[in-house]
Amino acid sequence: MSEKVRMGNLRHESNLIEFKPWKSIHKSITMPMITSMGERDIPGSQLMLGFAYIDKPEDEIGMAPHIHPDRDQWIFLFGAQNFVEFDADVEFFLDGEWRKIDYPFYAYIPAGMSHEPLKILRVGKPLIFIDARFGDAKWPLKFVGDVPDKYKNMEA
Repeated sequence: MSEKVRMGNLRHESNLIEFKPWKSIHKSITMPMITSMGERDIPGSQLMLGFAYIDKPEDEIGMAPHIHPDRDQWIFLFGAQNFVEFDADVEFFLDGEWRKIDYPFYAYIPAGMSHEPLKILRVGKPLIFIDARFGDAKWPLKFVGDVPDKYKNMEA
């Protein structure tokens, strides 16, 4: 995760934003990603959403287990063609333990709950991944447990 990713959308009107796609650093995300950037896109907007199309397995999407001390987060994963057709095997680290998931889901992650990474073990049919948050673009996080070197400068 050492590559620097540049994200930014184009504002057409005060409340109308054109997505500008960007390339993910993850091998399972081969299609361009799009992200609503909240306050960076529209002053006063607090909703941030990241969208990805996943069609390949991935050892780790996200980063080392961490918490957001003062913000909630939601993670969604479901079928790309038919939302309820989920042909994949996934593991998700949530609240200190690994969960095996083979169904379309979303996870509510309240402030202070440890989470990530998401492991995509098998993909039979493509998936849609959504990361949803409220707040500004600066997202404070605190790592939980042993932190790999590649993440040590990211804690805020």
